[in-house]
Amino acid sequence: MKKLIAGCCALMVLAVGVANAQATAPPDGTEVQATPPAPAAAAPSAATPGKAAAKAASDKDTKLEEVLVTAQKRSQNVQNIPITIQALTAKDINQLGIKSSTDIAQAIPNIDIALPSGAGSQPIITIRGIGVNDFDTNNAGPNGVYVDEVYLSAPGSQTFQVFDLDRIEVLKGPQGTLYGRNTSGGAINFITAKPTDTFTADIHAGYSSYDTFSLEGAVGGPLAPGLDGRFALVKNNSDGYMTNALTGNHENGANDFATRGLLLYKPTSDLTLLFNVHGGQVNTRPTEYRHVGVFQPSAPGTQNDPVQYNNVPPGYPAYAGTPVQCSQAQISAGGCVDLFGYGTPQGFYNGSFDRQQNLVVNSIGSNLRVDYKPGSVSFTSITAFEHFDKFHPENTDAGPNRLLDIDFGVNSNSFTQEFRAAQDLGKLHWVLGIYNLDEWLSQDQPAGELLDFDTFYGAGAGNGVAAMLLDNSKQITTSGAIFGQADYALTEKLKLTLGGRFTDESKKFKTADSEAVQNNGINNFGPYTPLWSFDKSSYNSAASWRAALDYSFTKRILAYASAASGFKSADFNGGFLSTNPVEANVQSNPVSPEKVLAYEIGVKSELFDRRLLFNAAVFYNDYRDMQVFTQINPVAGGTGLPLLILTNAPKAHTDGIDLQMVAKPIRYLTATVNLGLLEAKIDQLTSIINTSGTTQSYAGNTLPLAPRTSLSGILDYRIPFETGTLDLQANANYRTKQYFDTTDDPLITQRSYWLENARVGYSFDQGIWEVAAFVHNLSNQKYLSDAFDESNPFGFIEEVVGTPRSVGVQLNYSF
Repeated sequence: MKKLIAGCCALMVLAVGVANAQATAPPDGTEVQATPPAPAAAAPSAATPGKAAAKAASDKDTKLEEVLVTAQKRSQNVQNIPITIQALTAKDINQLGIKSSTDIAQAIPNIDIALPSGAGSQPIITIRGIGVNDFDTNNAGPNGVYVDEVYLSAPGSQTFQVFDLDRIEVLKGPQGTLYGRNTSGGAINFITAKPTDTFTADIHAGYSSYDTFSLEGAVGGPLAPGLDGRFALVKNNSDGYMTNALTGNHENGANDFATRGLLLYKPTSDLTLLFNVHGGQVNTRPTEYRHVGVFQPSAPGTQNDPVQYNNVPPGYPAYAGTPVQCSQAQISAGGCVDLFGYGTPQGFYNGSFDRQQNLVVNSIGSNLRVDYKPGSVSFTSITAFEHFDKFHPENTDAGPNRLLDIDFGVNSNSFTQEFRAAQDLGKLHWVLGIYNLDEWLSQDQPAGELLDFDTFYGAGAGNGVAAMLLDNSKQITTSGAIFGQADYALTEKLKLTLGGRFTDESKKFKTADSEAVQNNGINNFGPYTPLWSFDKSSYNSAASWRAALDYSFTKRILAYASAASGFKSADFNGGFLSTNPVEANVQSNPVSPEKVLAYEIGVKSELFDRRLLFNAAVFYNDYRDMQVFTQINPVAGGTGLPLLILTNAPKAHTDGIDLQMVAKPIRYLTATVNLGLLEAKIDQLTSIINTSGTTQSYAGNTLPLAPRTSLSGILDYRIPFETGTLDLQANANYRTKQYFDTTDDPLITQRSYWLENARVGYSFDQGIWEVAAFVHNLSNQKYLSDAFDESNPFGFIEEVVGTPRSVGVQLNYSF
């Protein structure tokens, strides 16, 4: 709280000081007073058009461009909105190499996106430390993902190919008074390029390391009077950067495509219909993880060499009794093994992976947007349907043996409907809407544990130990809301914003588990025996609100303060529950809704004749019953799958600072710095720490995926020549240490690291063509995007590795 108070004071002093400095400086025609109109009788000279064009070109080279966003359901300059918003334009997306919805964290501070199951699976999104570290596919997190204002309810559908976008908008803090689906942490909006009444075409082709090829294209224009269309597609292929010692093949590659078609129809001047149909598919080998052993090898010839994993010496198994865990230093050095004696591969991007099935993801959807404005009141209707299904054959143990393998299957269908009305009366602007979501989601998740037990511990040793589990669940969600927000100008400089929302949500969750245990030697299992089944439901309703004041010191300096409440409804644990019916019954109960009070004070400014943009915000989020996810391992030497616990932390908080600076210090040079400072702590939580029921307080622990410092910077220098323009760009981003679970487990912690990228492009023919070369991860940093501790009973750490250095070329065409 001291950090918040100090930050608020500093921002207010900064805002007032800057305002005074600008007010006493000579007016530049934009900051203090409006430029007077030219006399009506004055005819322009023959040189006027040329001078105007030259001035526009000069302004583009020396001044920052305005960025328009629709974060508040109307087109506005991002600098005039009293919330923290950061936008990436189509140019930014291309030059930063953003190919997936999960890539945006590299450019925006205080946001982190992990892929617990690798590319093609659901992300874990945290904004200002707010997220839920749950890899189950039934639990939508507290941060909303929208494409053209359509909420993607299935977590798995929130990872998708980025192509033909106009911009990306990231909103930080609770969003509900203007959005159909309530989110307590923030929202990410992806806005696609729309049809136009003139012909346009774009082609982006690229080739890079690991035989990676990408092709993106779009074409659009008029089809008939009042009817415009646009069609876009993207195709990605890659061999991958992981090496499989068993097959000699590469892993962690890509084979995916996506398409989108849009029709824009304007039958009258006050009616517009936009129809969108889209789909995509992923069909490739799933992401393979890095395997790290954690047990002491107790026999010669253990499987540290991934190529020679079958060379088991006589007298094996490795363990005659209870395995002994290595020290953290030994684990980091790579000298330890898992329960079956397989060690840590020597190369960071190497392994021995026995499963050879493909990850298959299919998605298809459509939506219809209708905008009608017969008078001063405008009406909007958005009707959408989304289908998503996935089969993910995960090599969970990341090794050559059948130690732990899980198939994640999910099928989701959702229907959403939103109606809005809005009116702009000058001093007053209001929006009122209603929203409904219906989702039907099912999960089919078979798992095999210790299936090769006999191979290493003797014939028949796996009887009663090796097992096949079958976990099935169905979830039906129905959510409705009424929401609204109004802005009122109290004076020429002071504006008040008030918003409210009422949410009503119900969920039905039906789950069942069955087990088949080895009973007559390896690969011999009896019939599946039902263990338990539950049919439960939850019902929640809540009111939330937002209030803000903003004051315009000048046309380009805005200070604001806001307070808002947020709400996330109850959720169910959709993962593998205990095989004990009593324990599973407790686990299957819904967790309580989480609530937040969020406070923010900030300043937005454009200074020195729009050569410098400086934005700053201080925030504090006070959480009650925050939903947290924890993996609980069996006691040392125990057997069975770890327990996956979804519970509530009675108290938690996050506070910090967001800073953004964009400058044009000299002509043609643009420098951008984004800085995020964050403290995200659990204030109260007591939970079991192993399956024996031992409890421990997690108070004071740092929330997952919440680095204390996140920083990104971009330098872009454009050098004009007679035949074209040379564009030199370098960017880098930095993250301090972060944890991957609520226990702050040191075995699954990522140290601080830098990622650097560079790009050189040359555009010619008035910018229609561009050729470019780039390098990503210039220093070849080895880092993790997520990790899971499976030390008990399996003896390994599962690490999701980040991509290594890649070098490539691009060809871009825009007409």
